[in-house]
Amino acid sequence: MTQAPLSRALSVAIADDHPMIRLAIKDVLGPLRLQEVAMCQSGNELLEALERQRFDLVVTDFSMEREQGNDDGLRMIQRIRSRFPQMPIVVFTMLTNPGLLACIQAEGVGGIVGKAEDPEILRRICLDALSESGGTHLSEAIANRIASAGGRPGASTRLLSPKELEVVRMFASGDSLTKIAAGFHRSLATVAAQKRSAMLKLNIANNADLIAYARENGLA
Repeated sequence: MTQAPLSRALSVAIADDHPMIRLAIKDVLGPLRLQEVAMCQSGNELLEALERQRFDLVVTDFSMEREQGNDDGLRMIQRIRSRFPQMPIVVFTMLTNPGLLACIQAEGVGGIVGKAEDPEILRRICLDALSESGGTHLSEAIANRIASAGGRPGASTRLLSPKELEVVRMFASGDSLTKIAAGFHRSLATVAAQKRSAMLKLNIANNADLIAYARENGLA
């Protein structure tokens, strides 16, 4: 279906910790008549940009650099949604885990697109998110992953709570439990308990197997 062109120029905030991807997103969205673009390399930079001015759209990665207290993941999305509930967020991600993708959808983002997909799909999902039609606009590939999770090997991650998924994702990406606890403003004991609970639910006995599982199931 052909989408109607936008009647006004847009201001967009783009967040990704890889400069080339930020530039690629800007290029893909160029035909949407961009008036102003904020290029952010971390969750904190994105939040600071949003505090300085109003944007029509946010396009952000899900997993970004977390040094010096930077937020990413569900916590970053929750903070943006809390402060700017009307601002559409399109998540542009390499994640493939159905459980975590479903958690992102549940946060009420405007759209989710995979980085491996055709750039035209990202532009279309951004237009859909701007249309104020409500709901989360998913690319076909993302929608299929979420819908088919019940019949796939990775479906066991659906046993995990959103907090457990985030702890596993960050741990498998190389963060220590101390760093995860500091980032989430939780106690070390709480984060350790969430990791232990996830391992019990997944029937995983050691850290090496947990990391391997996370990578095999699109969590890291």
